[in-house]
Amino acid sequence: MAPKIKFDDLISIDDWASALRKVLDAAVDATKNGNSAERLDLQDLLMSYIKRSPAKVEVLDVIARETIEDLALAEIAASLERISSRSSELDKAVGLIDAVTAEARKDARKLQLESTFEALGKVKIALEGLKKLESSLTDPDQMLLQKLKTSSDAIAELSKVIKPSIS
Repeated sequence: MAPKIKFDDLISIDDWASALRKVLDAAVDATKNGNSAERLDLQDLLMSYIKRSPAKVEVLDVIARETIEDLALAEIAASLERISSRSSELDKAVGLIDAVTAEARKDARKLQLESTFEALGKVKIALEGLKKLESSLTDPDQMLLQKLKTSSDAIAELSKVIKPSIS
């Protein structure tokens, strides 16, 4: 927690140095604890310290400015850690999305094959119907019957190939 400093009560160089020491101790604790909000509060307190300090403690102001920079660097380091953590989370999320996408593609292929298999079944039934119709004629076209049989056989073979892929 940022120390309470009564700037109006600081008179001597020792008073100003003591106040700065309290802020520095708090800055060490805030940095060790990874407390971002406290580091920001301490930066504000140090800015007030610099603005309100007398000219005779300018050397202490330099230390206060450097501490502000160090606290900013600590905040940057903490931000980098959080960003790195988010990058890791992103990698996991992308991996999950890739896995779901791969599964969806697999399911889509299966659905396409099922639709194709179903369509081939309907074509086979239609060809068999044409074959029966042609056979029932008084003068069937033997060439047409052979083509219908060849087509039916090809569809049956194709169905055998597709059916194991669906399972």
